[in-house]
Amino acid sequence: MIGPNVTITTTGHPIRPDLREGMTQFSLPVTIGCNVWLGANVTVLPGVTIGENSVIGACSLVTKDIPANVVAYGQPCKVVRAINAHDETYYWRGRVINPPFDKR
Repeated sequence: MIGPNVTITTTGHPIRPDLREGMTQFSLPVTIGCNVWLGANVTVLPGVTIGENSVIGACSLVTKDIPANVVAYGQPCKVVRAINAHDETYYWRGRVINPPFDKR
């Protein structure tokens, strides 16, 4: 899932002005595993790999690889915790929501 305003960049440029002057750029692939959720306004930089099933929180700047099955967020994006049995129950504003989801 990809939230609104997500930016996935594969091209960058050198920091040194003399190298940039010649319009030198580089491109590196971005790899996003199966069932990844990128929240709104996430930016993923060149060369990054995000492991399967991971969740990247809104407004994160992903500068380095993120392993599979974790929740990560921040600027720069860092792993906060693993996805585990606690996530089998979903809470929204103090209300427990379990599959099959109720229809209230």
